Amino acid sequence: MKLRKTGVCELSRKLLTGMVALMLVGAAVANEVYVEQVGSGSTVNILQEGSDNRIGTSLSPAYIGSGSNTVNIDQIGSNNELDMVVNGASTNVTVSTTGSNNIQEIQCGTTGSAGCGGSTITQTITGDDNTVKQLLGAGANHTSNITVTGDTNTVFHTSTATGTTSADITVTGNTNTVSVTQSGMLNHSVTVNSSGNLNNISITQRD
Repeated sequence: MKLRKTGVCELSRKLLTGMVALMLVGAAVANEVYVEQVGSGSTVNILQEGSDNRIGTSLSPAYIGSGSNTVNIDQIGSNNELDMVVNGASTNVTVSTTGSNNIQEIQCGTTGSAGCGGSTITQTITGDDNTVKQLLGAGANHTSNITVTGDTNTVFHTSTATGTTSADITVTGNTNTVSVTQSGMLNHSVTVNSSGNLNNISITQRD
């Protein structure tokens, strides 16, 4: 397990006005975590068990940013991946993954600008070879909840909307593809419940 923290230990005392807690547990040799924490009031808890779990990279993420962020990540299994960019006012991210070869990506705003107002990102994956990506832009209030149970599923939620948006996506089964895209200035809400195998669902909400 290799840890590089550029943030908590290197922040100036002016920036460190809250508490950042980072707990890393690696039960096998090849776990890797890269975290860069910037800002105040954040709490980060990361637990990895298994082998070859990775949280940072794909050209760098695992960055948290400023604001009152709370991030809890739990990866159990082997060969899991999680990139991450989280910034914004009150972002709260909870991730729980059990299984092997799952690929995840979470963004909330970008590394260059602190977006995503009062966002909530929650995802739970149980199974193997799943891909889940949540790409939320710098809009007002995004809420994204994704639960995947099964193998070889692909779920994307992309929102660039500036209104209040929510997506609740539940996938149970194997080899399903779900894509939800939200954009515009109005409020949008979508609920997807997919059960079975080989389903292909694509939803676009825009003004």
